[in-house]
Amino acid sequence: MEHTSIFNPPSKRFYSTPELIDFLHEYAGLTVTKSTVFKWSMLGKIPCQKAPNGRLLFPCEAVKKWIESGSIEGEG
Repeated sequence: MEHTSIFNPPSKRFYSTPELIDFLHEYAGLTVTKSTVFKWSMLGKIPCQKAPNGRLLFPCEAVKKWIESGSIEGEG
């Protein structure tokens, strides 16, 4: 029986840029560079938001849906 407690860590909500690059490679078989990720984010082609410190954060579920929708096709 699965027991949930307040001590279980929350599931990951956001990817950092390096985590996103790894995820895209593992999940979608894509090899992208940091500059491609930054370009996509600046053009609004990938789901992302800026943290208060200026870092880009990529919502995990939104990125999965973005890949599954086929929106990533032809990106680059």
